[in-house]
Amino acid sequence: MTCLLASDVSLSLGGRHILRSVTMSVQSGAVVGLIGPNGAGKSSLLRLLAGLKVPDTGGLLLDDQNLASVPAHWRARQIAFMPQEVVRPPPMSVRHVAALGRLAHGESGSVAFHHPKVTEALEQTGLLQSADRPAHRLSGGELARLSLCRMLCVDAPVLLADEPVAALDPAHALMVMSLFQKAAHQGDKAVVVVLHDLALAARFCDQLVLMQDGAIRAHGLPEDVLAETLVRDVYQVTTRRIGPIPVPWDLCP
Repeated sequence: MTCLLASDVSLSLGGRHILRSVTMSVQSGAVVGLIGPNGAGKSSLLRLLAGLKVPDTGGLLLDDQNLASVPAHWRARQIAFMPQEVVRPPPMSVRHVAALGRLAHGESGSVAFHHPKVTEALEQTGLLQSADRPAHRLSGGELARLSLCRMLCVDAPVLLADEPVAALDPAHALMVMSLFQKAAHQGDKAVVVVLHDLALAARFCDQLVLMQDGAIRAHGLPEDVLAETLVRDVYQVTTRRIGPIPVPWDLCP
């Protein structure tokens, strides 16, 4: 079983505390949602988990391996990361861009281009029919799905995605979250997703980590973390519920 653990990590940038003594873990078979207001430290924590930043204090372990000491190529095969920023690619086909995910395994050229995982990921993200299109001509939402597709092509046991549904319409947002849920529950992957949509977080995540001011305010089942009093205190909004799903309704007076 894969386990990614952040143990008492702290991070400062430019003299400002970004993360304060954060401890969390995610295991294979689970989707963990990172939620919280803007500036809470969610993206910084995700980059620490990906090994892209080094904490000032604390440690990061993947299956008892210290991420600070493992080779980059080993980490790249174990942890696939989807950044929040979607960069418009050079004039390459959609399939060529997706196939870049196989570089983590040392595969390139026709080997990567024709790899079954590339075709599978294109199909999963609804891009198979667009595989021959120039990637730089895709819409913003299509580029977001292509970024996800490239991450899936790595076929890593850990998937980390920073706001993967921010640019997507409701149908594609549901499709993407269903993909993460299936990857965890059926593919036995460990998934961490940064989200602002509390309804999607409640529906698709097994555990939620609610962050505020660089620290973890609550960690547990969605129904516990999204309690009305916690949401009101952290987000400064009231909520109404549709069944078990909390919907932000109004600003606090």
